Amino acid sequence: MTTEKETLNYGPVLFHYDLFPEKLERHGKVKKVITKRGTFALKEAEMNEEERSWFTHVIQRLSEIGFHQVVPLYPTKFGDYTVQLGPKTYYLMPWFASDERNERAKDEVLLDHLGKVHALTLKEQDFSNEVVEHSYQYLMNRWENRQFEMERFTEEAEQKTYMSPFELTYLSHFHNIMRMTEEAKRRLKDWYDTCQREKRYRSVLCHGKVSRNHLIFNPTGDGHLLNFEKAVLDTPVRDLAVYFRRAAHQRDWTIEEGKLLLDLYEKHVPLLNEERGLLISYLSYPEPVFNAVDLYCSKRTQYSQIELVHRLESRIRAMKKIRDFCDAIMIAPPPAFEETVPNKIHINNEEDHI
Repeated sequence: MTTEKETLNYGPVLFHYDLFPEKLERHGKVKKVITKRGTFALKEAEMNEEERSWFTHVIQRLSEIGFHQVVPLYPTKFGDYTVQLGPKTYYLMPWFASDERNERAKDEVLLDHLGKVHALTLKEQDFSNEVVEHSYQYLMNRWENRQFEMERFTEEAEQKTYMSPFELTYLSHFHNIMRMTEEAKRRLKDWYDTCQREKRYRSVLCHGKVSRNHLIFNPTGDGHLLNFEKAVLDTPVRDLAVYFRRAAHQRDWTIEEGKLLLDLYEKHVPLLNEERGLLISYLSYPEPVFNAVDLYCSKRTQYSQIELVHRLESRIRAMKKIRDFCDAIMIAPPPAFEETVPNKIHINNEEDHI
């Protein structure tokens, strides 16, 4: 719940919409705005001018090309779709109440909608050897630098007379973690070689932060996507890797469920062989485990050893599930897109840290 002072602070933003709140409720970065004219959702974000322009373009473009399952933006009385107040950007949407359907049902809608967005925006780009070379070298260098950091952490821990529970746990899994790292690098090299041979590359509009938290349902039960603030033009694998990496951390997630959801997505966009290999490469790299080590190194005094070990072990378990999932999807039927026109777009290599 927000205070009266906070309500006054949002007055300058809501003035742009001629809204006078009777009540404000805090839901993370979203405020539920209750007025005599109805109930609205006010989102707070951090975007520069270029990002704001791209964000509103994406929302409008999706509607233009026939994807109407996106939460619309309300324009201000001045015709703008965002309001800038200091360093913060705000935009207004309809408020949809929380939906009680189970998580599996939400994931099915999420992957189906993601497939539709990708299918509607799919483009065969002109192939650029320089772009593919740069993308490959950038990601490979990043992965190798991260691997070096983890090897150095291991060496420092081994030199201690008494290691912490976290260090002992990490060292007991170190060799398996390094095998995952080498497998991911090998898969990335396979993708690079295939791109060089096939001379093709496809891009789509990627959501950028795929999560069931970014899927809500309107009063009639139709699912709508929101939070396209990080949308980019990239390989479809980007969104899929973010989703499946997150999903694998859920305790009840199974390999069979993952395969069914990937099949649901591929009804809209069957993956090319090299895209499937790139997906496996992304998923195989143990970035979530490395992030747990980063947290231990930077904030070990803020958490107990039990908490830190639990986080590490849960991520190692998730990586084992991901490895089994990758094995399950490795062999696939021939893709529907055999006759393709080569293309050009860079791979956005930002890792989604979970």
